[in-house]
Amino acid sequence: MANTAFGELKKRVLIGFPNADGETYMAVEQAVNDALHSIALVRDFDELIVTDITNAATVDGQKTYNWITDWALTRPKKIYSIRLMDEEQSRKLIWVPPSEVDTLLPYAERISEGHTTHYTPAGEGNFEFIRIPDDAYDLYIRYSQWPVLLSAETDVTPYTNLDVETVFLAKDIANAYISGDYFDFAQKAMYYLSGGVQEDKRQPDRLKCAKPFTTSESKDTGEPWLNPFIRRSN
Repeated sequence: MANTAFGELKKRVLIGFPNADGETYMAVEQAVNDALHSIALVRDFDELIVTDITNAATVDGQKTYNWITDWALTRPKKIYSIRLMDEEQSRKLIWVPPSEVDTLLPYAERISEGHTTHYTPAGEGNFEFIRIPDDAYDLYIRYSQWPVLLSAETDVTPYTNLDVETVFLAKDIANAYISGDYFDFAQKAMYYLSGGVQEDKRQPDRLKCAKPFTTSESKDTGEPWLNPFIRRSN
């Protein structure tokens, strides 16, 4: 089923506004986009989770990367995984909290360059790689996006089967703009989405694994004196 166009969403939101004037139309247009953004604040839907395999790569000797200027990601919201691709040595990088990096490796340059094994956020869409790459490697990045701003009548919503939630949330937001009686848009989006989120929880593939299977990261092995994030020798 094709996703609904911006023009159609606006028509549905305008139902119930008997004396729609120019100000109302402006409020509705803004409200539809605000509704889409508020839905993205609540959770990441599959329609806005993508994998980039063409734009991102490391640079020999470069420690810090920005997800837009270096990797050219489109409207990035959250990184789900980064894979460093080097044929049989390809690996999923392990996320490490900044506090752990600051404690174990305050000066990343003290260890030799090599295959990156870990990464950590460094603010404003920046990420630091550990170890610092010793070559140019392709990166496969799975990430969530913010929804695109709709402007043309034929632009379509990014979400499938969320028209009702989008329209009712947009009605509330448009009324808030007109009346000046504002509320927490994301909280209201959570209310409208509560049924759909519960439905997702009933999907078997989304349930957490129980032992003997595990979803935790495996520990890196090697020479711990060369990399503080290595727990034990091979």
